[in-house]
Amino acid sequence: MKPILAALLLAALAACSSSGVQNGPLAGNVIFVGTTGLSGKVEAEHEWVDFGAGDLPVYQVELINTEDEDLKLEVRARWYDDNGIEIDSPTRVWRLVFVPAGSSVPATDVAPSIYAVRCRMEVRMHQPIEG
Repeated sequence: MKPILAALLLAALAACSSSGVQNGPLAGNVIFVGTTGLSGKVEAEHEWVDFGAGDLPVYQVELINTEDEDLKLEVRARWYDDNGIEIDSPTRVWRLVFVPAGSSVPATDVAPSIYAVRCRMEVRMHQPIEG
């Protein structure tokens, strides 16, 4: 039963992610996370991944608001080495991104290490801190 559950989980994750982009040894994709709010409101297009200043990989994607209302989103990037091990980074935090109605904004992240080869950009609806 466990293999079936794992296959279903992988299929669900694949349905929530973009096709991704690859440039030589570098790759990246977008995953929409959270249970509500994003379906049909946000699209990810024009993904780009390449080496930037200091030979650090850079990943960028356009987040497109398909709604008639402004959206507050949060993004964070997770970088992995060529063995698939996540590279720890103190800058891996949720960042607020404001996307006006019917427009798009780029979400960009620079890898924390020269050993990073794959980026997974996570996108979710803004979750204000309550207190």
